[in-house]
Amino acid sequence: MITLSKEPLEADTSLRWRLLFGSVSLAVIVSAIFISVAYELSSDLGDSIELENTHELAAHIETHLSLNTSELSLNPTSSEYFKNKHLFSSISDQVKRIEVWFAEEHITVRPFVSDAYPTTVIQVSKLNAESSGFIENEGGRFSWAYKVNSDSGVSVLIVRQVDTLSRALEYVAQRLSITAFLTFWLAVWAALVMSALIAKRFEKSNQKLSFMATHDDLTGLPNRYQLMSVLNKFLDNAKALEANSERSTGALMLIDLDKFKEVNDTMGHSAGDKVLASISERLIDSVGTGAEVFRYGGDEFIVWLKGADCAASEILAKQIVKDFRQPLLIENNQFEVGASVGVVCYPKHGKTIENLFKHADIAMYHAKKLRLGYQLFNQALSAKSKLWVKLKGQLNNALGQNQFTLYYQPKVNLTSKEITGVEALVRWEHPEEGLLTPGTFINMVEQSSIVHKFTRYVLQQAILQCRLWLNEGIRISIAVNLSPYNLRDKKLIPFLRQQLLAHQVPAGLIEIELTESGTMLDVNAAQTMLLQLRAEGVKLSIDDFGTGMSSLAYIKKLNVNYIKIDRSFITNIQSDHRDEAIVKSILSLCADLDKQVIAEGIETLEQAEKLSSLGCNLGQGYYFGKPVHPIVITPLLTKGKMLKSNITNIRKTTT
Repeated sequence: MITLSKEPLEADTSLRWRLLFGSVSLAVIVSAIFISVAYELSSDLGDSIELENTHELAAHIETHLSLNTSELSLNPTSSEYFKNKHLFSSISDQVKRIEVWFAEEHITVRPFVSDAYPTTVIQVSKLNAESSGFIENEGGRFSWAYKVNSDSGVSVLIVRQVDTLSRALEYVAQRLSITAFLTFWLAVWAALVMSALIAKRFEKSNQKLSFMATHDDLTGLPNRYQLMSVLNKFLDNAKALEANSERSTGALMLIDLDKFKEVNDTMGHSAGDKVLASISERLIDSVGTGAEVFRYGGDEFIVWLKGADCAASEILAKQIVKDFRQPLLIENNQFEVGASVGVVCYPKHGKTIENLFKHADIAMYHAKKLRLGYQLFNQALSAKSKLWVKLKGQLNNALGQNQFTLYYQPKVNLTSKEITGVEALVRWEHPEEGLLTPGTFINMVEQSSIVHKFTRYVLQQAILQCRLWLNEGIRISIAVNLSPYNLRDKKLIPFLRQQLLAHQVPAGLIEIELTESGTMLDVNAAQTMLLQLRAEGVKLSIDDFGTGMSSLAYIKKLNVNYIKIDRSFITNIQSDHRDEAIVKSILSLCADLDKQVIAEGIETLEQAEKLSSLGCNLGQGYYFGKPVHPIVITPLLTKGKMLKSNITNIRKTTT
């Protein structure tokens, strides 16, 4: 039993703020990178322009002096000459130093900058090689250019303060700051919009995930995790009320579908899914608005009625069982899927989730086993449930240890009183519980994973017993019951063929019985299986005939050898004219279709004589003998025909 709770996923309210913070941070980083790169590019561009201007000025001075070398040679040492020249006087004050070399003379025209040049400038002047660059010192930043005219012998060095560039960069920086500010706020607004959109999408996805985590994807109903959350919350509130001397009530119903495994096995999982979806809708309609419906898993559902008492829950359980008995129409196919309901009440039947589910499980299986529809839990059910759980866990091991044994009940000719065959009925020789009849365990087998393996085991034992009797000169047919779940067992026919061949048993001595309700679940699958069985040579019979929706077309389509009238029509055949009329109709119908009839459940001489008078030739029941171990029945079987006295002996032996 799963009792762990799982809270629904909650929306992350901090998501939008985290997205906003991330987006703004990204905007700040991008803006900073943009400003830095833009400033560096502007600075590099400004340096290039500044250096180019300085270089052009130096070239201009050098060209002018080179063109006036005759005049320069008359005043080679006069710095005043240079100062008074219009060329030099018109030069901007940004030019802080001008030096001229001519005819091995070095004239400093503007000595405003210290002679402490960088090594690069000194080396350039010494090497008399044209060059340019920048100087940085305490006075600021300067551009310089050294220009040489080898033809005239004139060399010029200009040092120019980079003041315009600094102002331009300040201007650019201001504009970049304004642009960055605007970009930042645009980024913030974009981040707000984007974060809102992304957060909304995430919230929708989160809500979807939350729904998926707490709801079943097939039916759309809340799942077991949501159920645990609801129950935990209820129990917490109930404890709080108990502390204040108040009391809470509630009722829980565990609903398990009947015959759903047959639908899945015979019609496929796709049809099974559609049945579950339709059933869930029907269940919601049945309980109304006063209850909560959950899919617990597989073909199990839970109904929770907060505040309800046992009386109210029983009324609702009856309604659910009644509604579930109505046929479902899916893809033009009718499905009759009933329900078994286990009902428990809080706090009467448990104060914990574990106890409530445990007791609901017990009540549900009791209702299923006895076909009650629903069952309100009581303590008397616990002991039976413990045995059921114990046996279910031991099934597979019991099959491996050959704890299942076949007992045999005779089938008798009602006129001649001769035994014409036997029916194999399984008994479980349990090492602790003793001999168990099929009513105790057969439902467990059919709902387990060993149902095919179990049926093959029974077939094998019956064929082996037939071989043992043949060895003793006893030639008698053995009927074996086939489960509806075996209709799609593709390995059954090859297994039957192999066993008959291995034990050298004629196929005609083996009779396969299928219940009417089992074959009607999927007539096509039943017809296919029965045709294959007939092809192997075995005899076929329909068991419990009359309990389903019998029809002429149905009998004709299945083409079996025997029809076995259900015991419910035999019990009161002497006193109830309706049962007599039904039996006479079946006998007439089968006579026209050339099929033999076997009456089941004969318990008195009067019943046997009445059936014989109506024209029924074959019968079986406790009047002729109960199912017994082969050791008991074998000595009573003789070669050829059974003597009338042996029927009496069998009846005495088995009573």
